[in-house]
Amino acid sequence: MDYEIIGTVAQIVTGFATLALAFFLLNQLRLQRKESTTNLRLTIGTQVNDLFSSVYADRDFANVFLLGTEGEGQLDKIDQHRFNMFMLQYFAQFRDHWENGDDHSNVAARVQAIFGVGSGVSQFWQEIGRNLHSDEFVSFIEQSANQSTE
Repeated sequence: MDYEIIGTVAQIVTGFATLALAFFLLNQLRLQRKESTTNLRLTIGTQVNDLFSSVYADRDFANVFLLGTEGEGQLDKIDQHRFNMFMLQYFAQFRDHWENGDDHSNVAARVQAIFGVGSGVSQFWQEIGRNLHSDEFVSFIEQSANQSTE
């Protein structure tokens, strides 16, 4: 048998084996990404629940939240800062869920709910929140918020 033919056949077999391995690894990466996205969604949901538990578990912060959402300037600087930090975290979690999820209707429903709480949320968004996010996300938030007022 000719060694040149054996070498060519070996290279072809090696090429197919390399392709098969590449497809296998690609599939493993897809599965890992799907699992990571699922874990991220669960973590984000837990963080949102933890944030809101501070509203009813901490009487002082409940007062800050309620006065902050009214938006009538009744908070001192420290409490206004606490309210702003809460809202920053809340909208950051919206963004994370929006970027990593495929069901934006859930995020839109939460946006509508928070904007429906009081004018202080809209005031926060206009003065601070909208300046910290991408144009695409800002557009999504504002469209969702406008649906809550219709």
